[in-house]
Amino acid sequence: MEMVFRKIEYWIEGDANQQRKLKAMPWNGEKIRKRFTKITAFFLVSFLIANFFLGYIIGIDRVGLMIQEGVFVHFGVFSSLIIFTLIFFFVYYWFREQVCLIVCPYGRLQGVLLDRNSIVVAYDYLRGEPRGKKSALSQDKGDCINCSACVRVCPTGIDIRNGTQLECVNCTACIDACDEIMEHIEKPTGLIRYASENNLSHNEKIKYTWRLKLYTAVLLLLLSFLAILLITRDDVSARILRTPGQMYQKLPNDQISNLYNIKLANKTRKLIHLDLKLENIKGKIRLINQINVAKESYYQTSFFIILDQERIKKRKTEIKIGIYENGDRIKTTKAIFLAPAL
Repeated sequence: MEMVFRKIEYWIEGDANQQRKLKAMPWNGEKIRKRFTKITAFFLVSFLIANFFLGYIIGIDRVGLMIQEGVFVHFGVFSSLIIFTLIFFFVYYWFREQVCLIVCPYGRLQGVLLDRNSIVVAYDYLRGEPRGKKSALSQDKGDCINCSACVRVCPTGIDIRNGTQLECVNCTACIDACDEIMEHIEKPTGLIRYASENNLSHNEKIKYTWRLKLYTAVLLLLLSFLAILLITRDDVSARILRTPGQMYQKLPNDQISNLYNIKLANKTRKLIHLDLKLENIKGKIRLINQINVAKESYYQTSFFIILDQERIKKRKTEIKIGIYENGDRIKTTKAIFLAPAL
């Protein structure tokens, strides 16, 4: 909202004061042009966001393929795309900050999470009070001249001088407006700034409290866990199981075969060709289909493992199957080979 749509709005319609003037203006060529441009820009950006949202679910390559194949081939998907585009457009064009006030629970939760050391957008009441314009006869006023610039620019309409409120979305528009006024009256900026209650009331510096230390430790643990998952992540995951409902098959020359299913997930962005080899026992693998797995996709096929009966020492034998790509083993998995009772 703040980094994309608000900047587009400021570029088309100007700042908050110019937008209020435009709203009060009768419908003329300028107002129609600016509103049409804004609606068009907001709809296009909402459509782009909806495409990325769809790409997050089915993959951006699949979205590109659907675009090439045309609307009528994937009419249901296109209809869903338009619906989500309209939802995003409704939120960013009209509903806006009401999402934070009505829908999002964070504003109500933050009151439980805050303490006197929490850094928030805050008004320095010791420096600003009592409010009022200074004059030659009255020099006992604070730096706040009660211009209400911070209230006028607030997208949710709150007065930050009344303290932290759940409607605050931390957009810092009040900070920019107040700093501009302070520069005009030749006063130090920062009357509204990021600060904690202890910073304001006791002029204390930010303390690295036990809560911040705990949050830091939790964050480091989560980042470490994520790093471990990414580092140890396999490019290809595989699962091999005997085909359900199938027994062993006796072949000529005293050989036994078992039928297996292999399920593969290619997590890379390239087509891979895989081979299978037995690692802990001598035998043959007969593929039904070549194992070519497309990028970022799943693949399933079946194959036979054939062993000489003289090499089988018990009814259930654990075998290890190596999965190879271009002669390099990338994974080893286990399976059970079933044979006649000895």
